[in-house]
Amino acid sequence: MFCTKFGVGGIARHALELGAWLREHGHNVTFAGTPGPWRGPDVDPEFVAIGSQEVSGGDHGAGMMSRLSALAKSAATLRRHLARNPVDLIHAHESAPALISKLATLGGKTPIVLTFHGAEPSRMKQYASIARGCASRVISVSENGADELVRLGLPRARAVAIGLGVKPAPAIDEARVAELRSRLLGEDASRLVVTVARLTPQKGVETLIDVSKRVRETAPDIRFVVVGDGPQEDELRALAEKENALDGLHFAGRSETPHLYLNAADAFLLTSRWEALPFTIVEAYQAGLPAIATDCGGVKELISPETGRVTPIGDVEAISAAVLEVVRNDELRRRMSAAARLLLREDRFKPEVMHARVEALYRTLVSES
Repeated sequence: MFCTKFGVGGIARHALELGAWLREHGHNVTFAGTPGPWRGPDVDPEFVAIGSQEVSGGDHGAGMMSRLSALAKSAATLRRHLARNPVDLIHAHESAPALISKLATLGGKTPIVLTFHGAEPSRMKQYASIARGCASRVISVSENGADELVRLGLPRARAVAIGLGVKPAPAIDEARVAELRSRLLGEDASRLVVTVARLTPQKGVETLIDVSKRVRETAPDIRFVVVGDGPQEDELRALAEKENALDGLHFAGRSETPHLYLNAADAFLLTSRWEALPFTIVEAYQAGLPAIATDCGGVKELISPETGRVTPIGDVEAISAAVLEVVRNDELRRRMSAAARLLLREDRFKPEVMHARVEALYRTLVSES
């Protein structure tokens, strides 16, 4: 199970949950990649440390020569490990692990599965080329993603859509939720809109800042909360201060209990520039929230008019209008909440069902190799 880095985020979480499920069902699973807060040799003695983050460019966008050098070194590291510890299959998450895996297994027959978790639109053509050249099968977490990769040249027979599944939400302490809601609303607000997101360019929090200002011009009783941290945190806080938006917008920072914020809210908002299939929309549904999100990736596979609103990317007027429509209409929110909870009964949201589909794919590929 090979990730670029086991940092905080949906990709690492999915890989870890899938790997844990596979171990529980009798498979030997080794995690590999650049160590991070969620996995490394310190917590997993069998972890294989590989410089895959350097191959992807690292935190500061390394140049091509540095990345090619890292690719060669990483592939050599993996190849040595595989010589000592043969495997039946490699599951790569993101393009850098796929490239490393392909180079490390040249001349062999080890199947490589690549899961597509989304990519910046300007990189989609490159990603499709890597997928075509490196992977035996490509799992997309959304139908939209699979269709886009096929449009860009991936053979249809090698593309499969398998959802992520989302674990049930933790038990809720109603008293903690009530206290949190009261603290976030303060004395002047009566409605709460929450986003849970890494503070990166992908998530479009600059748009959310503009939306918060626009919404509060009409409804000053609506307050916005951003839960999460990331490389843009200082920049976004400074922007919100410059735009005089902090009266109605609170940056809560990273939280180990984001479900409490979701349960304290009246609606969920996601203003991303690109996505694959956002975990957080499903987690919002678990809290009974309507979801408002921008039209990217597989968002429309999650949100219907019965459960929320989908708006154009970056359209402050449209997003603001959707927030006002949903948040100020109690009856509409109740209907959307009921529809969201009903939607969660579908198999595509059950981790054990989705993990079993991945396991079945593994068996097919191993039998063919």
